[in-house]
Amino acid sequence: MTIERRKFLGALGGLAGASVFSSQASGHENKGKGNGQTKGPDALDGDTEYNPEFLRNDDLLDNNELKELLQSIQNVSVTKIGESNQGRPLWEASIGNGSTDVMVIAQQHGDEFIMAEGTIAALHYLACADTAAVRKVRNELTVHLIPRANPDGFVARQRYNVDTDAPAAAGADIFGSDIGIFAADTPFVGWDINRYHWPDWEESDLYQSYPEKFPENPVPEAVAVDSRVEDLDSEWVIDFHRQGEYIVDEDLKFVDRQKYLDGELGEEETYPPDPNDPGAGNIVTSSLFWPINEDVPEDARDLSKQLVYTMYDEITTESDTDVLTVGDEHDPDPTWYPGGTYAGIARNGFGLRGMGSVLFEVSAGTLGNRLYRVQHVAEAFLAAVKATADGSLTDVDPAKVQQIPGRGSSVTAEGEAGLYSE
Repeated sequence: MTIERRKFLGALGGLAGASVFSSQASGHENKGKGNGQTKGPDALDGDTEYNPEFLRNDDLLDNNELKELLQSIQNVSVTKIGESNQGRPLWEASIGNGSTDVMVIAQQHGDEFIMAEGTIAALHYLACADTAAVRKVRNELTVHLIPRANPDGFVARQRYNVDTDAPAAAGADIFGSDIGIFAADTPFVGWDINRYHWPDWEESDLYQSYPEKFPENPVPEAVAVDSRVEDLDSEWVIDFHRQGEYIVDEDLKFVDRQKYLDGELGEEETYPPDPNDPGAGNIVTSSLFWPINEDVPEDARDLSKQLVYTMYDEITTESDTDVLTVGDEHDPDPTWYPGGTYAGIARNGFGLRGMGSVLFEVSAGTLGNRLYRVQHVAEAFLAAVKATADGSLTDVDPAKVQQIPGRGSSVTAEGEAGLYSE
């Protein structure tokens, strides 16, 4: 199936005219954000090829199509930043000529689909739209996107990269590993890329356990991403993933790091439930988190929290209408994500480098369709770059993340609960 037949660019053009840049035309309330904001068009100026049929279906954007698509977007620079373990190219696309570099990463886990499509949707809008807000982004920032950091795992339809020399998982704990083998449960499958973003490899658990066997990071995808981010000295990094299905816990607020680590946040669950409890609840649509490793500098942690709340605030902004009406039958219900302290996780690893660092997890299935979830990713991406470019990000109180509800009980289908984690 060719890109032309799918009208992929046309679909993205209509999709990415999101509420972030189009408050007047889209009908967004934009609570607390409307002072002096430039009003934008419904979507791309003069765009007439919007075709949501593609984004409603489940076609996958394969590795060849991804490359062709990136290269076809006007004003976007496409660079090969490295290769996967099997030799597939790792592509980065960038837009803008500003002095501040920011980075977005997607699909570190090969079986977490839709992340590439959603992030490319936002990039395409930034490349093609002609509004004051978008021009501000392009002038102030250089926005970099690695839409698929695990092309081997994508082909294998698995979480891990593909490495037939990889051992089986051992001593792997996101709150403190003792061996540091984050890999598949069986040997000869692959490594979990999102556990190998250590700022100093010799401090990693894997090196400490096996310095002669692993004198260097064995995960080339992580090495390529880290090297690129460090070369850019990126202001921040946002890492998009896909999680399972959960219920929102309105009472579970991240008010204290130590209480979280001790498992003392929220109310203690009781069983059996109260016979008068009707069992009400909302399905989580996405979850966000900031670095919580104790060695992350405070300014990097605060910047990360400002990004988290900015993205959260944007996707929960009330809307009567939107450019993308297909998914509007569901109200978004984002939460904070219960992530760990492990330094090799991108969220913590880039925070330890002194950068803002955010995890964004889109929920699988349950609510809405493909278009709805793609919109979720695109709007969050656009919110972050807009707030960075116009300076409003620095006005956000980092403590506002305490207002975000928690991710509660899992309702992921039995047998799938362990498939999706940061």
